[in-house]
Amino acid sequence: MLVAACAPLESAGPLTHWTLQNSDGGKKYEVTVPCTVAGALNEAGALGTDLLEQMRYQEADRTQFDSPWVYTTRFAARKGMRYVLRFEGLNFYADIDLNGRRIAAADTTMGTFHVREFDVTSMVKGKNTLSVRVARAQKGDLNHGYVDWNPRPLDESMGIVRPVYLIETPDVEVQDVFVRPLVNPEDLSQASFRLEATLVNRSDKPVEGKLEARYDSGLIDLPVKLAAGETRTVKVEEAVENPRIWWTREMGAPELYHLDAAFVKDGVVSHRREVVFGLRDIKSEIDEYGHRLFILNGRKVLIKGAGWTDDIFMQDTPESIAVQLRLVAHMGLNCIRFENIWGKEDTVYDLCDRMGILALVGLSCQWEWEDYCGLPEYKRYGCINDPRSEQMAVRYFHDLLLRMRNHPSVIGWLTGSDRIPNPKLEAVYLKLYEQLEYRPYICSASSMSSLAGPSGVKMTGPYEYVGPDYWWVDKKNGGAFGFNTETGPGLNIPQLESVKKMVGEKDLWPIGDAWHYHCTASSSHMNNTHFQEAVMKGIYGEATGLEDYMKKAHALDYDSVRSMYEAFRCNVPVSTGVVHWMLNSAWPSLYWQLYDWYGNPTAGFYGTRKGTAPIQLVYNFADKCVWAVNDAVSRQEITATLKVYDVNSALVREESKKLVSCERTPVKVFEAIDGPCFVALSLEGGAYATDNFYCVPESGNDYRWEKSDWWGIPFNGYCSLDFVTRLPETQVAMTVAPADGGYAVTLENKGEVIAYQNILKALSPDNDLVPGALWTDNFFTLLPGETKTVSCQLPEGCASARITFSGWNAKQAE
Repeated sequence: MLVAACAPLESAGPLTHWTLQNSDGGKKYEVTVPCTVAGALNEAGALGTDLLEQMRYQEADRTQFDSPWVYTTRFAARKGMRYVLRFEGLNFYADIDLNGRRIAAADTTMGTFHVREFDVTSMVKGKNTLSVRVARAQKGDLNHGYVDWNPRPLDESMGIVRPVYLIETPDVEVQDVFVRPLVNPEDLSQASFRLEATLVNRSDKPVEGKLEARYDSGLIDLPVKLAAGETRTVKVEEAVENPRIWWTREMGAPELYHLDAAFVKDGVVSHRREVVFGLRDIKSEIDEYGHRLFILNGRKVLIKGAGWTDDIFMQDTPESIAVQLRLVAHMGLNCIRFENIWGKEDTVYDLCDRMGILALVGLSCQWEWEDYCGLPEYKRYGCINDPRSEQMAVRYFHDLLLRMRNHPSVIGWLTGSDRIPNPKLEAVYLKLYEQLEYRPYICSASSMSSLAGPSGVKMTGPYEYVGPDYWWVDKKNGGAFGFNTETGPGLNIPQLESVKKMVGEKDLWPIGDAWHYHCTASSSHMNNTHFQEAVMKGIYGEATGLEDYMKKAHALDYDSVRSMYEAFRCNVPVSTGVVHWMLNSAWPSLYWQLYDWYGNPTAGFYGTRKGTAPIQLVYNFADKCVWAVNDAVSRQEITATLKVYDVNSALVREESKKLVSCERTPVKVFEAIDGPCFVALSLEGGAYATDNFYCVPESGNDYRWEKSDWWGIPFNGYCSLDFVTRLPETQVAMTVAPADGGYAVTLENKGEVIAYQNILKALSPDNDLVPGALWTDNFFTLLPGETKTVSCQLPEGCASARITFSGWNAKQAE
């Protein structure tokens, strides 16, 4: 990053080019706003090389963030125009100066989720200098929350964390535009929307003009008169002919509309705002089982999601976010949970809109635990219970509602995570919600009740490893019933190439502190690999080395994550939703991720993809039968095939059936299968073809149900999969052929034994995994003599890769 004397001169619009300098002086950096101070310094190399890898982060200098930092930019202004500065997120305390004059001081300008506008017309000149002096959040401040997922950001996310806009108008500003869809779920050919536009007359004279709102298939023309200095919200309802309805990607097309709302006076546009919206109906109800159920355009939806986090230094870019959303879609997930209204801007929500991925948004449990927030906890209400924090939370809530309400992907709000708002605070929330929102309100991500009634969801874990059978047999905690808002099998070990960078070559084996440092930051659980190592030893046998450990860790991850989604699918309507904790990682981590910080899928990623196939055959670990599951396909004739192999890879049972699969109607296909054995399933029908494979033990895990806790559940004993470890070696031949955007790879099992968990990798010239490379299938098994072809789609900008193969018990044939 280059040292700069001053940022370039900008004009009306987003102010993105700034310089950054410590308030005590020193080097000046060119930065692109929005950014945190630590993020900017890290990008500039000022925090050292690969700071987040190995154990470097624990030695990082935090003292440089004890003093404020100053952002500076320049912009041009024209005579005869009104100017407004709009700040969408300053973290945490900010002194704002324009041309050496104070606009706002840190004693009033505090709080990361506030949106602030300042009319600076009287202060601007032809050329202007704007500076923002930011100081980091302190103990007790309602800041961004990373909780126990990873170490805290060095600077507590200090900076200009959301865009700054220079608004230019001769008189009227279009401050906010809200499009509320009105869709008849009984007849989707009938739809309209209610347009609400907030207009601010920035001049000292009355203004007469019109609101001119153009959208894809129509024009709204509304005369408006505004008194001097008046702010008014105008409303109008518009019917839409032949409406295009927004759906999730698994149910249909995520159709979007574009609307341009402008205030026009004497044929000249004073100011405009553009929004993208979708026409869809979203409802939520507490069903007959007491569980929260979401209904999109009249159709019930099983939520299959995972929990998002931003990068620890908020260094996500539109490009990196697009790669991540591509990974989400490839897994077959239909929802992302955003506990903390993440994002430096709205890229991730915009992509959810475009790609048909549902979004559950809400407020952070960072504010509910004294260890993280710094305020005292009170009963069930977390830490927001004093006038200062309540006032700030209400302002946050108001501004966040305005920020998020045009996104059709957003289907509901959770105002609590582990707790609920106190009654006084929630009463204000509910009043705001009634005024500003229309989507389902949920008081907590936990099974709690408030002024708004029961949440209808649960947050009973587990967060640590459980076997595939857990999701089917547990009936009290995290198992496949109701809506589990955060859960998963804990360690989602990345592939070896990522682990090498994360912990360092010298500390790869035996597992030690360098591994544990990259577990969670929890003080009580999940802060080392010991629990998983005990499970591994009990199920497969103790790892004999790094390679053995990695393959067993991948198998544990793949099987449990896949089974979690499968069990919730098979148990509809008793099950209504599940959110894997988590989707991604804020830093290089071993825990809670379906793809790692580098953008590489874990084994659980492909377990998810297998378990969420539109129509799939799944093994039910409770009744030991095979079921057909279907979330979103209305009706499909399918052919289901079962093959059972004994522990010596001999075929002992084979059946095939034709049946009809209908949406949200699980059907038992094959009767009980007892282990120990291998079970191979395949399904064909119309455009759908998929397979599935299980190692079935003789008996299930023995859980200590009476000791179940928030983090998970201990074991009395483990199911034995030692027959999997005894699989003889087999030879697998690989052929690679270029294909559009990647490769077609064919694996052929040359032997007479099962080739278990075959892993394909696309490697760069320096032998790193190519981030964002997508396989149609991976971590898959080959039956004796079986040939399978899969494809690899390389990410944009990657022209080629070296394809490699490794297997649990397979060697590549010469």
